[in-house]
Amino acid sequence: MTPGGVVLAALDQLVSPIWPGLARSVWCRRQRLLLGEPGRGVVWVRPDAVPWAEWGARRGYFELGRMDGLPYLSGAAAR
Repeated sequence: MTPGGVVLAALDQLVSPIWPGLARSVWCRRQRLLLGEPGRGVVWVRPDAVPWAEWGARRGYFELGRMDGLPYLSGAAAR
C-alpha cells in the first residue's frame, strides 16, 4: 500500500464512526435554510429521507408533519 493509501485508510477509520451524525446534521441545516427562504412554508421529504428528518426534528432543527401520510418539514421549531 502506498503512503497515501495508508493515510487515507487511517483517516477513514477515524472519520467513519462520526460521519453519519455529521452527514445528518449537514442535511438538516440545509433543509432549515430552505425553510428560511421567502415564500417557502414547507419542504416535502422523500420517503428514504424520513429517518434523517425524524432525527432533525428530535433535535429541534424543524418540525416534521404529515399530510395525508406524506412527510413534510415546517420551520415552526427552527432556531
